Amino acid sequence: MSFRSSDLLHLVKDFGESLILRQVTTSGTYSPATGSVTGSSTTDYSFIGYMYDYDIMNPTEVVRGTRKCVVPALGLSVEPQPDDLMLGSNDMVKVSRVVSIFSDGSPVCYLCDVEE
Repeated sequence: MSFRSSDLLHLVKDFGESLILRQVTTSGTYSPATGSVTGSSTTDYSFIGYMYDYDIMNPTEVVRGTRKCVVPALGLSVEPQPDDLMLGSNDMVKVSRVVSIFSDGSPVCYLCDVEE
């Protein structure tokens, strides 16, 4: 299934919901003794996004995830990254892949594969 960037933004406008993008910054150091990273911080970013189920028509093809999220780039100060979390609607999913959708060299939205 393919969409134009304007179609994606219309889906967000018409059916979007409040979501939170949670990014963990690990600027600290790894401690082998404890198995943890010191100096990491978590930052939450609120946005209106559209989650939808994605079903490929070819059952012999391996699909990484069956859900996607459209994240508008306008008004969001960061770009989603793999391993970021998205929270909303009593649901928490992990971003596994991000595709940036551009128009005239500027990002319009991000299409994220998400997994539970």
